[in-house]
Amino acid sequence: MTLPKTICMLPWTSLEANPQGTARPCCLYDEEITDSQGNKYKVSKTTLTEIYKSEYMQKLRQDFRAGEKPAACFRCWDEEAAGITSKRINSRIRLKELYTQVDWANDTPDQLWFLDLKLGNICNLRCRICGSWSSSKWAQEEIGYMPELKDKKSHLAYTYLQQGMWPRNSPQFWENLKTLLPEIKYFEFTGGEPWMIQEHWDLLKYAAETGDARHIDIHYNTNATQELGEHTQVWNHFGRVDIAFSIDNVEYRFEYERYGAKWDLANKIIDDVHFAKNIDTPNITTQLCFTINIQNVYYLDELLAWADTKPFGSVYFNMLHSPDHMSIQHMTQPAKELTLNKLKTTFWSSKQYQREIDNVIKFIENGSGSDGQEFLEKMQRTDAYRKQNFLDTHPEIARAMGYHG
Repeated sequence: MTLPKTICMLPWTSLEANPQGTARPCCLYDEEITDSQGNKYKVSKTTLTEIYKSEYMQKLRQDFRAGEKPAACFRCWDEEAAGITSKRINSRIRLKELYTQVDWANDTPDQLWFLDLKLGNICNLRCRICGSWSSSKWAQEEIGYMPELKDKKSHLAYTYLQQGMWPRNSPQFWENLKTLLPEIKYFEFTGGEPWMIQEHWDLLKYAAETGDARHIDIHYNTNATQELGEHTQVWNHFGRVDIAFSIDNVEYRFEYERYGAKWDLANKIIDDVHFAKNIDTPNITTQLCFTINIQNVYYLDELLAWADTKPFGSVYFNMLHSPDHMSIQHMTQPAKELTLNKLKTTFWSSKQYQREIDNVIKFIENGSGSDGQEFLEKMQRTDAYRKQNFLDTHPEIARAMGYHG
């Protein structure tokens, strides 16, 4: 059949379980999957197969097949408008061997091959671009912002903290997941911090014992705080093991942006993984995956210079869309001008970097901008609580955003 140029394979092949235990077709989709009454599905109560074959997903597949551009997919459309390789396009590239096997004509296919599992919000960091929905540490801090609050359970962060416990309260989810292993081809484990989540290690060991691991590739996004330990022993049973390190800046700016992380330890862990790859775990591939946001966009030259000192297999420019106040499309006019001038006049060490930077420039230029007030309010509140100062670590972009300490 002739497919429209806007087709996306993910509604046919993928589901994401998010930290609160609801589901989406992918991590960038702007709605959660709902039942016929409009209620959000909970993966702790409904099987992944039922959600995958729901009326909601059937309608999404029909819309894509008809050549429509679903509104909830706006993040991909925005990136593509800036010339960026969106998740929709990247999935076709990364999973190219599966693309031709998709049963496009079927609204209730049996091709749930790719699971993006955010197994709750257990995390040891409080990254500035994150929040309570993905980090248990952030939830505790946000509750701490309101010491006068007597009923802590009424705080939204407390709700997120409780919802993020779903993987540890849902034995039926794990049993269901085991039944899907014979068909799974790709696991993606992101955050919270996946290397801290014991249940996922138990699942991998089970897949190794059953032999299903042989046909499954794994992708991680990890914050480079967890020692490698004996993890390579179970990874050896799988296909490819992609490890993407979430490093958004260098040295003291890295420690400011990813609060709780240590620059020297991050470098040691990255080096240890590369050592393991060379010695006894050749199926490992590595990637630097940095998330471009207001804090780091002015300093990308320093980050990429550091990246060139490490043997990463690839470097991925990940565009932040949410939270909005951190998006480079919502900078103040002075910050926009400052950043664009630097990006346009810096010499980049590779053609790939130059292409990606050109797309970043276009993404900024396509943005609506803002007065920066939400950014300032949240940065100042967090600085006051943590006894930090954005001006001390990021003086150029701080001043351009109107930050005065």
